[in-house]
Amino acid sequence: MALKVGLAGIGFMGKVHFDAWSKMKGVRVAAICDIDPKKRSGDWSGIAGNIGGAGNKTSLRGIRVYRDTTDMFADPSLDLVDLTLPTYLHVKHALLALKAGKHVVCEKPVAINSSEADKLTAAARKSGRKLFVAQCIRFWPHYAVARAMVRSRKYGRVLSACFRRFSSTPTWSWQNWIQDPKKSGLAALDLHIHDADFVLYCFGKPRTVTSSYAGLAKGRMDHIHTAYGYAGGQMVTAEGAWEYAPQYPFGMSFTIAMERATLNMTPDLALKLHLKKGGTKAVPVPPGDGYSLELAHFADCIRRNKKSAVVTPESSADSVRLVEAEVKSARTGKTVRVSF
Repeated sequence: MALKVGLAGIGFMGKVHFDAWSKMKGVRVAAICDIDPKKRSGDWSGIAGNIGGAGNKTSLRGIRVYRDTTDMFADPSLDLVDLTLPTYLHVKHALLALKAGKHVVCEKPVAINSSEADKLTAAARKSGRKLFVAQCIRFWPHYAVARAMVRSRKYGRVLSACFRRFSSTPTWSWQNWIQDPKKSGLAALDLHIHDADFVLYCFGKPRTVTSSYAGLAKGRMDHIHTAYGYAGGQMVTAEGAWEYAPQYPFGMSFTIAMERATLNMTPDLALKLHLKKGGTKAVPVPPGDGYSLELAHFADCIRRNKKSAVVTPESSADSVRLVEAEVKSARTGKTVRVSF
């Protein structure tokens, strides 16, 4: 029997998830929910984002349509609800979904702050339902290959690693919520958290963070750069920025220098290993992208009634905590000890 999904929030990421679910065997998008009547009619032509294609007209034949999430959560046929709502709405609606007895997929970041993240994590543990947070970079094949290589120490220990994520300014969201710091956390929490989360996943918790920032206006954090302090002495940095012009193409990249090789991914997703002895070779990468792979993983966890071995609600809350430490460092101009 197909796993039935209800999707709440038909914006840029909602469309990405809808497309991924729709192509998956053993899964059916049975319901969608959005307050915009245009989107409820299947007219998604106004959807835009920093990656992927533009929105389109979408057939909703056979899919139940809701305006209110509580109505959709009450649908007894749904096994899972996928929340691709704005960040500041995540916890409110995830709590309602858990209370209604649904498994939940929640888009990243899990919450607007760590206190809210902890509240949701505790509720999920008590509910007996599963909560999955869509930290897609943990599943992105290039990053997964990089982590496996780092942790195997095949090419020696890591000397340095730098992660970069650059975008034009996101002005395409519903009611421009992404540009409201209280609703999105701006570039640090909405964009840079991808790499902060991967740093945690790949290298573990740093001792300290030392951050700086720049913005489109005084006090705004539209660009953040962080140096993560590790006991082993390796230099690990990550930088996220979205103050660039509308024509600027989105790009994510990384470079990891190990004792005997340097692994590099360019913004066009070419992954190459430069050996200190032996030249350069392309690194094979499994097919798929982080979005489809994470959702397939979550569906499998539900079918098998098991926890995810890749991402837990607690680890997602820790990623929010790490970004909070980075923001504090950037605001104060001081190195901050990571205490969680």
